[in-house]
Amino acid sequence: MSDRDDDRPRTDADLGWEAARRRQLVAGRAMTPAQRLRWLEETMATMRRWLGRARRPLPRRDD
Repeated sequence: MSDRDDDRPRTDADLGWEAARRRQLVAGRAMTPAQRLRWLEETMATMRRWLGRARRPLPRRDD
């Protein structure tokens, strides 16, 4: 029997830090250069959106 009792798929969080890191490295090596470039472009676009959100001030609450 495994440590987990549910039937959900394993995620990187279930693996631990080092195992998750190795899994991501292997997945990166399996991609073609074009796929890696697409991943990088999508990731950078996401980071730019998140950065923009972080720079916006929070709405003021007058209690």
